[in-house]
Formats: sequence, C-alpha cells, structure tokens
Amino acid sequence: MNSFFKNSLLFIIPLILVFIAIESFYRYVPNNYTYKNEQIKKHYKTTETLVFGDSHAFYGLNPKMFDTTTFNVSNVSQSIYYDKLLFEKHVDSFPKLKNVIITIAYTTLSEVDDKLDLKWRKYFYKNQMGLNIPLINTYDLKQFSLALVHKLSTTLKYVRDYIKDGTLVTSYPSGFITTNLEENSVKDLDDFARRVTVNHEDGLMDFKLNTKRIQDIITQCQAKQLNVYLVSFPVNYRYVNLVNTKKLTKMYETANDLALGNNNTTYINLFEDKRFDDSDFFDANHLNVKGANKCSKILNQFIQ
Repeated sequence: MNSFFKNSLLFIIPLILVFIAIESFYRYVPNNYTYKNEQIKKHYKTTETLVFGDSHAFYGLNPKMFDTTTFNVSNVSQSIYYDKLLFEKHVDSFPKLKNVIITIAYTTLSEVDDKLDLKWRKYFYKNQMGLNIPLINTYDLKQFSLALVHKLSTTLKYVRDYIKDGTLVTSYPSGFITTNLEENSVKDLDDFARRVTVNHEDGLMDFKLNTKRIQDIITQCQAKQLNVYLVSFPVNYRYVNLVNTKKLTKMYETANDLALGNNNTTYINLFEDKRFDDSDFFDANHLNVKGANKCSKILNQFIQ
C-alpha cells in the first residue's frame, strides 16, 4: 500500500507542479488583455475618442494620428458582444469622452457569441479585463483556472513566444498594435485572400442580434451626448472580390440604416476605398503601419 501511495505521489506531484506553473504563467505574464485593461484605466481622465472593434481596428487605427486624445481598446477577434460589455463597464469613467468608434467588419454583424475561435477568449475577458460574461456557465471550471483553457501545445507556443520576445503584449500604451510591419507579411496575397475569406464566411445573414447590440450602444451614447462613428476599415481588393456580395451589401445597408436612424451616428465606409493599394496592407484584410496612418488621418477628418 505504501509503495502504491509513493508511486501515485511521484506521478501526481509533477502534474500538480506543471499545472501551477501554467496557471502562474497565465496569471502573471502580461498579455494584451491585462495590458489594455491596465492602460484603459490610465487613459480615463484624458480620452476624448474611444475605439472598439476587432483586429481591423487594432491594426488599422493609430491614435497618434488623431487631433482628439484617442484610446484604442480593440483586440484580435473582439466581437461586438465584447465591445458592448467593455463599453458598458468603462464608459462612465471618461469625463472628457466625446466620440465612440465601432468597427463594422464583414464578420461583425453575423458573428455568433460562442463560435469556435472565440470560445476560449471569454475566460480571459472575465479574468483579465474584469468583465461579467453571461456566456460562462456558473459551473464552468475554466472561469476559475486559465490553465484549463488551452491545450498544452497552445500554452507551449505562448511560452516560446514569451521567451523569444520577452513579452506577450503587442500593444502600445495607446492601444495600437506594435507588430503590423511596414511591408506585407504575406507574399502571396491571392492565396491568403482565398484562405481568409473561407475562414470568415459563416454563411449567416441574420444580423438582428448584433445590430441590436450596436443600437444599444448608440442609444446609451445619445443619452450621454456622445458621437458614434461606425467604421468599415479598408481591406485588399482580393478580399472584397471573394466575399459574399449579398452579405456585403446587407452589411452596408444595415450600417447606413443605423446612421440614418440616429442623429448622433455616422457611417464611414472605407471597405472598398481605392485610395489603399497593396503597399498599405499587412495581409489581405489588415492594414500595415503605412496604411493605418493613412486610414487614421482620413477618419480624423470626420471626428468632431
């Protein structure tokens, strides 16, 4: 019996130590969630324009290009579901806030709340950005332990990235991404466009839920006398040519209807803007620094 007990301990103790190490890694190594949560609080007193959205805003909007003091709270794969939660958590803490920018990407209006590539993110929004996430079941153990969220292979990749770069944070204090290089990261934009449009196409045309969420944000902004700018960021023409044209048209119409139906709202559609060429893109649907600065200067002309 003693031998069995000792052998069991020899097996269990290393597993416990590995678990503690992984948990500590996720709890104490800063990433974009912890960093943006820290920075948004530091920007409470000065921010006049607040930016929400997914990677299109994260890659495509540089706060330094704006005349108003701007903070970019967008993040990779941040859906309107999380935009609304972040907006409602923080909006009352900005005494000088005048403008709210909301990204309208090809996936924004049809995106379901718990699609596969978003499932893990909810635990990080809860634990590292302090959001109350209704999607998380009361008895879901992952909300209490981030070590349970990812596969070991994914965690090891994060550890390697941290060892290599010394950080997992890819955001400037203003919220703009640090890693979208000046040149294209993808040599074959045609192939990338084919792959990414397949990944983005969910086949859904029901925009009601996410349109309501945007309208809820707009309504709250009206009560606070805030301007809302709905922005479709530029994408490469290869991406435009491969997406569902009916869905794209419906996206434009929905965003225009929101703008026409609310006197504090403007829709700025740069999705197919011809002022952007290959040299402005990091890949087929994200701007690089050059393109982001160009885009930000254009948007700045609209901001009051």
